[in-house]
Amino acid sequence: MMTKIPDGMYPPYQTPTPYLPVEPYGSPRRVRRSVPLLFLLPLVLFAGLFFGGSYLVSPEPDVEVQADIGVASANGRDVLLLPYERHGPRGMFQLMFQDMFQVRLAATDAATGELLWDTQLADDLVWQASVLAAGERYAYVATDAGLVVLDLADGSKVAEGKGIEGLGDAFVAARWSYRYDPDNRRVMTMSGTGAVLAIPLDSATATPVDPQTSATWAGALSERTFPDTRPSTVTKAGVRDGRVELRPRPGGAPGQVLVRITPGGEEVQVGDVTFHEAGLLADGTAAAGFASDHVMVVHSRHVNDKDRALSAVSLATGAVTGSVPIDHSSFSRPATRANGATAVGTGSAVAVLTPDGRLTARPVGASDFFGNPS
Repeated sequence: MMTKIPDGMYPPYQTPTPYLPVEPYGSPRRVRRSVPLLFLLPLVLFAGLFFGGSYLVSPEPDVEVQADIGVASANGRDVLLLPYERHGPRGMFQLMFQDMFQVRLAATDAATGELLWDTQLADDLVWQASVLAAGERYAYVATDAGLVVLDLADGSKVAEGKGIEGLGDAFVAARWSYRYDPDNRRVMTMSGTGAVLAIPLDSATATPVDPQTSATWAGALSERTFPDTRPSTVTKAGVRDGRVELRPRPGGAPGQVLVRITPGGEEVQVGDVTFHEAGLLADGTAAAGFASDHVMVVHSRHVNDKDRALSAVSLATGAVTGSVPIDHSSFSRPATRANGATAVGTGSAVAVLTPDGRLTARPVGASDFFGNPS
């Protein structure tokens, strides 16, 4: 007798239809596992407190513009070349991943202050860099480790030290062995063997010079006379058509006034503004900014306020045309652009005096959370 198979059931000898899932015997089921978010939350909070908290409570690094700044022209822009030193990281991230001491070269737009690039030159505590010159493509910086040639477009190093073709292992690791020859637009150097060589602007190759040129430059290049001291304020300075002096106020009143002396010896007081504990910011015998008929005066803000300020004074009217606070007593040597504007570094800023008398201060060496220039 035959057994009736219920509807919907397959007979024992019939294969299952393809849509029924079939698993091999003994194969374990897959189990999805995920890390609970609550497990990661303490790590995130600790990282935020460790890195972020230390950044918020740490002071800014000490930044100071070095003595020898420079000017250049790149991609149609006037550019300020500012060597500066930065001491001390801010926060644990910078302490772990950035050098404690740095000497860097920043390039900023002279008109707007925009940072174009910022390149680290060294990681030493005591280390000097001096901008010698710049062409259309390259900038030349004399350092305590020798000459560095940088691309003006992005600040990358083209050659340095023994990597400069024509010098090699005979290069001298000192700033005093490099000078700029403005008449012939070239950097002069003396090798360790005593040979005098020249590097034309926008070249990174040193070639020997003729005997007459060698004799002319040998003395300067062999003397260790590169100025290591920063310029200081003075009470007298040469200006266009005469000189200018800071003198005590008439009658013995506190403060000083500006007096201009003409080539014929005539003395004329420049305005009636009184300065206290003042000095002229000058470079050699020429007052900074003389090309634009202004002088820069470093002074206390008031007779009872010892905080310092840098002010621009018109030699024509005696009026103060611009003033910025400063928190540092040392300055760079002034650098003058082709349009007559003058830049001078002071502490962590660079002050720019334009021919119309405007004086602005722009920060140098600012960095972000990770220690990158910003």
